[in-house]
Amino acid sequence: MGKFDGLIIDIDLERKNLFRLVDELKQFVSSLGGRTDSMEVRVAGGILHDFYTGLEKIFERIALAVDGGLPEGEGWHIQLLRRMTIPFAERRPAVLTADLGETLSEFLSFRHLFRNIYGFELKKERLQNLSAKLPSVFGDIDSQLKQFTNFLSKF
Repeated sequence: MGKFDGLIIDIDLERKNLFRLVDELKQFVSSLGGRTDSMEVRVAGGILHDFYTGLEKIFERIALAVDGGLPEGEGWHIQLLRRMTIPFAERRPAVLTADLGETLSEFLSFRHLFRNIYGFELKKERLQNLSAKLPSVFGDIDSQLKQFTNFLSKF
């Protein structure tokens, strides 16, 4: 049994959950047929919120199991994402590319917004933009997480 087998299992489980969220959002958006009232905006916002939250669970597990702990302070969510884009001492390579980290900062920003405003204040255009990006972004995330778990499986 490898040192990081539990972490690999956790990452794979979350990857499956993220795939399900991406699929749910695709199905939901295609069922709308162009209409978007406030309830549809809220549903799409909730799925995007859940997506980044699930991704952050992976980052937290990596930080705890490999890096030795989570960042601290008010901006720890931003720092955690940033940390995933750089190699961590001699413990691990970068989990994500810098470009992907930059793209994900938009999803983190949206998640923060979603938690701090009323649903009726959500902007349809922003949701449409993030929803359109999600399948491609997830493809990159999934590929890069697979590379990272391959790295972990060597220990």
